[in-house]
Parts: sequence; structure tokens; C-alpha cells
Amino acid sequence: YNDTALFLGHYVNFTEYNGISYNRPVAILVCTAVVFGISFVMLISRLLQTGKKLYQRKATQTNFCNKIFGSWDYGVVNPSTIALRKKCIQRDIQEELALYLSLSHHRTAGEILHVTLIRIVTNGIVILLLVGMGAAIIEATIYSWKQLVLLSTNAKGLLVPILIIFSIIALPIVFHVIGGFERYKSRSGHAKMTLLRSAIVRITTLVIYIIAAYAAIQCTQSKDLQVTEFNVTMHNTTFCQECWETFVGQQFYQLLLLEFLFIAPFTVVLETIRNLAHKAFYNRVRKKFLKTFFSKPSFFLPDSILDLVYFQLLLWLGFLFSPLQPLFMVTILVIMFYLKKFSVMWNLEPDEDMFRGTTVMFLSLVMLFAVYIFAVILVGYAVIGLKPSLNCGPFQNQSSMFSVPTL
Repeated sequence: YNDTALFLGHYVNFTEYNGISYNRPVAILVCTAVVFGISFVMLISRLLQTGKKLYQRKATQTNFCNKIFGSWDYGVVNPSTIALRKKCIQRDIQEELALYLSLSHHRTAGEILHVTLIRIVTNGIVILLLVGMGAAIIEATIYSWKQLVLLSTNAKGLLVPILIIFSIIALPIVFHVIGGFERYKSRSGHAKMTLLRSAIVRITTLVIYIIAAYAAIQCTQSKDLQVTEFNVTMHNTTFCQECWETFVGQQFYQLLLLEFLFIAPFTVVLETIRNLAHKAFYNRVRKKFLKTFFSKPSFFLPDSILDLVYFQLLLWLGFLFSPLQPLFMVTILVIMFYLKKFSVMWNLEPDEDMFRGTTVMFLSLVMLFAVYIFAVILVGYAVIGLKPSLNCGPFQNQSSMFSVPTL
């Protein structure tokens, strides 16, 4: 499993086919640069186009006339679609009015103090949750890699990815509940803050995991090796110093596959259960909070966008060390698309909050550009600053990946 085409450590320095040879290390570096270059050009192009459309839309919206007299689509004939369209227009006008009133109405000193204290407390809770999550991931990493070294078992190595997936699923739910106490002036403000915190969770978990992996591969070529970061002494073992490129590739495959195996089925099963509970109990209960509890689940577009941004980050970070990861990624995304399509068609209803396409696209592109810069920095450091393994991979016996022989 370790010495397969899935990982960078499997490949050799030079390749010859029918008398034609090429420098594989140079080819890998050129492909990596091309991927990041094309991604940069596409991101900048889409950011400029979307930013221009967003600016034009904001510049032309000076009153509510367009929303009141020009929002209706007379081609809509389905009764459920008509009811949904009415709700969306009503919610959009309410959001605009709330924003207008918030600009014209200033909170009193007492209200400002009250809201500030509430948000200090809620943000403190959020920080504590993030710190606790980070500490748990670090401790789990130390424990799992101890077992991997001392007991030569890979089962405990899945503990950290599972913990990361659990954090990605559970913490956004907690953040949504916390945001309900922060007294935002509009529902969109609440949604945006929850989305921002969810993005921070995903990036933070990945950063902590990468730091732990970096500490694990900082080894010397010796048979009596002590990894002081983890307080693990490895006698007569080749773990870590044998082929760290394969080790890093394994971590990204684990994150990718567990993200798919946990989140996709969990989402579909949970949404199906909620939909069945809605059909069975919603019309039988009278209490308002029970009706809210048994309400039909809705499709929240920003969550799906956040999933795509996270998958793209994993791809940018991992494709150098796991060359076949893009193939796995495309397959997983196709399967997830049809799973989500099934759930949307049978279990979900459109969310009442109408997220403007241009705004959502611009925010997603900004997040994507931020994680792109993050990925470029990390991959660039791996290429320039890390010493390749001595016994495996196309860059063996080089001081760094960047110092390969030229064509």
C-alpha cells in the first residue's frame, strides 16, 4: 500500500519509454507550477468579474421600487414555487428594511453595552471551543502516532482525521446556536458570522494537523531516533525518516476519504430522518418550539460552498504528494453531487433566506483566494525548505525539491 502509484515516494528520478527519457522531478515541479498558475489566473479573473457585478448592483439599488414592482417572475405557475417566491421576496425586502432602519436608528449607550457584553461572552466561548479543539487534535496526534511507531498499527492513525471531521460537523451547529444570542440586526449578519466561524474551524483544524505532521517528519537519518515533540523514542525503526513524502500523502488521502465517508452519508441520513419526523409530527404538535423542532430541513447554500472550498484546499495542498488525488477528488465530488441532489429533491426545501448569487459567489471566491495563498505558501515551503527523503521518491539525494537537475 505504501509503495504504490498513489504516493510521490513511489516514483523514480528519471523515466524512459521507447528510448525517450525525461526528467521526472522537473516534470513534477513544472506541473505543480502550472496548476497553481492556472488557478491564480482563473481566481483573479472571476474575482474581478464578480466584484464588478456586485459593485454595479449596489450602485444601482437606490430605493425599493425595483424590488416591489420588478421582482416577480410571471413565468412561475407552480403553486409551491409561487409560495416560495413570495417568501423569498418578502424576506429580501425585510432584510433591506432592516438594513435601512439599522443605519437610521442608533442604539442607545445601554443597548450598545449590553450587546457588547453578550458578544464578548459568546466570542470567548467560541475561542475556548477552538482552543479545546486544537488541544484535542494535538493530544490525539501524539497518541495515534505513538501507536503507529511503537505498535506498527495504522488503525490508531485514523483517530485524528475522525476527530477533525467531528469538529467540522459539530462546531458549526454550536456556532449557529451561539449566534442566535448575539442580537444581529439582520438574519444575514447571523448567517455570515456563522459561515465565517465555520470556515475558521476548517482551516484551523487543517493548520494544526499540518503543524503536527511537520513536527513528525523533522527527523535525522539514524537508527536511534528520538522525536522530542512527541516524547517518543524509536529504536531500530525507519518510521518518519524512510519516506516522509508518502507519509504526508497518506494524511491527505485520509482526510479526503473520511470527509466523504462521514459527511456525505451523515448529511443524507440526518436530513432523511428530519424529513420523516416532519411528515409524522409537524401537523400533530401545537407548541411553537415543537413546530420549529419538527420543521422541514432547508437547503443552506453557504454550507455546500464551504465544503467545496475545503475540498479545493485539500487538493491544492495534497496533489504534489499524492499524484492521483485529483482523480479521487473528481470521483468523490460527482458522488456527493448526486447524493446532495437526492437529498435536496426528497428531503429539503429551499431556505427562506434568499442569498444573492453575486454576493455568495464573491464571498466564496474571497475565501477560495485566501486558502489559495495559504496553499501556495505551504507547498512552496515544502518544495524549497524541506529536505527530500534519501531512499524514495524522485527527489532523493537532493538538498531540496527545488534543487533538481535542470533539463
